[in-house]
Amino acid sequence: MRWPIRLQLLLPVLLVVIVAIVGSSLLSAFLFADWVQQRQEENLGRVVKTLTDASFPLNESVLKKMSGLSGAEFALLDAAGNLQAASRDFSEDDLAALRQLPRTQTLANFAAGQTLELGGTRHIAARLSVPDRTSADAAPLSLAVLYPEERWSAARRQATYLPLSVGAGSVLAAIVVATLVAHRVVRPLESLRRQAAAIEQGDFRPMPAGKRNDEIQDLTRSINHMVERLARYEADVRQNERLRTLGQLGAGIAHQMRNAATGARLALDLHRRECQSEADGEALMVAARQLTLMETYLQRFLTLGRQQPLERRPVDFAALVEEVLPLVRPACDHAGITLEFRRPVGPLQISGEPQALTQMLVNLLLNAIEAASAEGIESGTRKSATGISVAATSGLVRVEVSRDAAGQIICRVSDTGRGPSPEIAQRLFEPFVTDKPDGTGLGLAVVRQIAQEHQAELSWRRDGSLTQFTVSFPTQTRSASEGG
Repeated sequence: MRWPIRLQLLLPVLLVVIVAIVGSSLLSAFLFADWVQQRQEENLGRVVKTLTDASFPLNESVLKKMSGLSGAEFALLDAAGNLQAASRDFSEDDLAALRQLPRTQTLANFAAGQTLELGGTRHIAARLSVPDRTSADAAPLSLAVLYPEERWSAARRQATYLPLSVGAGSVLAAIVVATLVAHRVVRPLESLRRQAAAIEQGDFRPMPAGKRNDEIQDLTRSINHMVERLARYEADVRQNERLRTLGQLGAGIAHQMRNAATGARLALDLHRRECQSEADGEALMVAARQLTLMETYLQRFLTLGRQQPLERRPVDFAALVEEVLPLVRPACDHAGITLEFRRPVGPLQISGEPQALTQMLVNLLLNAIEAASAEGIESGTRKSATGISVAATSGLVRVEVSRDAAGQIICRVSDTGRGPSPEIAQRLFEPFVTDKPDGTGLGLAVVRQIAQEHQAELSWRRDGSLTQFTVSFPTQTRSASEGG
């Protein structure tokens, strides 16, 4: 027999049935309890009417018999409040309490009347006027009617047992039906949910299909087929990820080593071309610094993935830029690029790691030089043996360091290149995104990573004929000259 998945619609219906059963049971119990209370009041009222209208004397024997019929206690008091007859013994304190009861003519709404505690038992009480049948001129008597409050409430509670018991049985039957439905439909769905959660965690083991013959079994088979395909895809993805990671690491090393080696080679080339008699040694010093940077890049690669914190310290960012400019000036000289530095007045300190900041500046400057050189090459300049343009061009690379109104240290690197193409403009800082034929797309990605490590914001825009990259550092420390 095939069970359609629409069977799950029975669950809300069963819930509605249970709510209806509970509601009707409670209503029936309430109405039946009210009916029983009304019957109690009517029975008691008939007994009291018999006593008040009786032509025979109300002695102790009569009151005891009426007490046995109604369940109430009776006490007959004269006009002075003295006890004439009673269905039970009353103490002087009890009689004093009975004398305080106000007189009424009927037992209307007896259950909501006054209550008295007599002999440790709480009673619902009323006091009715009764004519004295022994003498026409005698003052009227009073009949105190006392009904134990617990017995009155017990009768009301007992009246609720039957409808509540029937309701409880109906609810139990509905729960049994709902349990059977859940066993047939809901439990397999819960198994499918757990299977989906396991798939999310990377567990691609298939789920037993069972012997069902319905839509749930079809869904189970579909999930198992999906699991098999996901397992194959995961193996392929892991393999491709390993290859991609190796490619990223290799490309990153090649990119950084190429920049440093090119700078050293250009510096040595300048030294050979100038070959002055004086022992200047500046070009050799630049080459040495480039080689030192290469060593730093390799060290950062060797510690990749260890999540080592930056060794921060106060850094005069303007002074750091001045130290970096000689590293890229040979590339500007070879390409015929004018390198400008607009230095601020006084130091501008940030908190950072000098080596990482040096790497960030070198990448930004080399990216700007390459962009300005590419524009010059298209204008008819030629390349040297190292691949850098050597003819004079109107190319310009400008570095500006300043403090904005919010107190942030701003570094802007501008160049006269045409800027990135629209295809990559929105993804410029992502790894391997580049429009250079021989580029790796890692230079600006490294710049972004270092900026993020220093809580700095990196952005770019076109400002007229210039492409401008901006790094905004939060102010960490101000120098003493600035008022600290």
